[in-house]
Amino acid sequence: MRSYDLESLAANDSYKLITGVVQPRPIAWVSTVSASGVRNLAPFSFFTIASRDPVTLFLSIGATGRPGHTVKDTLANVLATGELVVNIVSVPSLGSVVVSSAEVPEHVDEFEYAGLDAVSCQDVAPPRVAQALVAIECRLDQVRRIGTDTAVFARAVRLHAADGVVDAAHHVDSAVLRPVGRTAGATYCADAAVLPSPPVPRWPYPQEVSPA
Repeated sequence: MRSYDLESLAANDSYKLITGVVQPRPIAWVSTVSASGVRNLAPFSFFTIASRDPVTLFLSIGATGRPGHTVKDTLANVLATGELVVNIVSVPSLGSVVVSSAEVPEHVDEFEYAGLDAVSCQDVAPPRVAQALVAIECRLDQVRRIGTDTAVFARAVRLHAADGVVDAAHHVDSAVLRPVGRTAGATYCADAAVLPSPPVPRWPYPQEVSPA
């Protein structure tokens, strides 16, 4: 096997390696509203669950390359208002997700830019994406700067799901949701084969049982 010293590689090379091996990554399609009321929408694939109780989501927001801006609009809005909505990306919405990833001036309403409909939320001010089959209303818990990125921990307060996505036992039907994951480079994956888990061993493990 080849070994790579990530701390000595150029930042872009270590980024390509880590995003190429940590995959597939779920995508948080984050809707926010600026302090002046402009709606923003952007996808982030550095995203996962941070805590199960209370339910808390994690996303990492990188730096912006826009002249005159120190942070991306999503982070600026979250810091200013303390609220966000995480919309889950499904296959039919992928094209709109890519459109919403473009860096546009902060006065542009990205729901309109991406041709999407907005639905008012119940507990937070940012709207959810009408075309998203699942949306999670969140309030900011804490942020932490780590290197070039900002780690955002968001407390989930309400989840919306389209008919057929969640059953009476609160199980999610992945065949209906059809979530999209980010892979290496500008590629995505969906509808992957679902593999059943092998039996989980119970203590004591067979190899640790003392002979009679």
